[in-house]
Amino acid sequence: MALCKTIEKNTDTSQFRAEASALAANLAEQAERAAEWVGPRVTKAAGGVARAAKGAQERLEPAYEEARTRIVEDYIPRAQRAAAAAQAAAQTPGTVGERAQRAAVAAREAVLAPPPTPRNPHRVLKTFGWIVLAGGAAAAAYIIWRRSQPVEDPWAEEYWADSAEDDEDVDEA
Repeated sequence: MALCKTIEKNTDTSQFRAEASALAANLAEQAERAAEWVGPRVTKAAGGVARAAKGAQERLEPAYEEARTRIVEDYIPRAQRAAAAAQAAAQTPGTVGERAQRAAVAAREAVLAPPPTPRNPHRVLKTFGWIVLAGGAAAAAYIIWRRSQPVEDPWAEEYWADSAEDDEDVDEA
C-alpha cells in the first residue's frame, strides 16, 4: 500500500492534461487527414455502387415483370379456382374423409385445367368497324371510277358535226 500512496503523491495532473491535449490534437489531425483521404474514395465508390445497382435493375426488370405477370394472370386465378372447387366439393354430403378426398381431387383438377379463354367483349364493335372501313374503301373506289369516266354534256353542240359539214363544202368546191 505504501507504493500506491507514493505513486499518487508523485503524479502531476498538469502533465496528464498536457499529454491528453497533445494526444487529442494528434488524433484530430489524423482524423482530418483520414477524412481527406476517404472522401473522394467514398464518392467514387458511391458512383460505382449506383451504376451497378442501375445495371442490376435493368437486368432484373424483365424477369420481375414476367414473374409478376405470371403470378397475377396465372397463379392467382388458378388458386382461386382451386379454392372454389374445393369448397364446393367439401360442401357435398358424405363423411369427412370422402369430402376431403373430393375436395382434393376437385382442387387438383381446377389447378391443372387450362384457364378459360377470355371472350372479346368488343367483337361487335370490331366487326362494325371493319364493315365501315370496307364500305369507305368501296365508296372511294366508286368515286374514283366515276370520275375517270368521260362526261357528256347533252346541251353541248357536236363540234365534229360542224367540221364534217365544212369538209363536205370544201370537197364540193
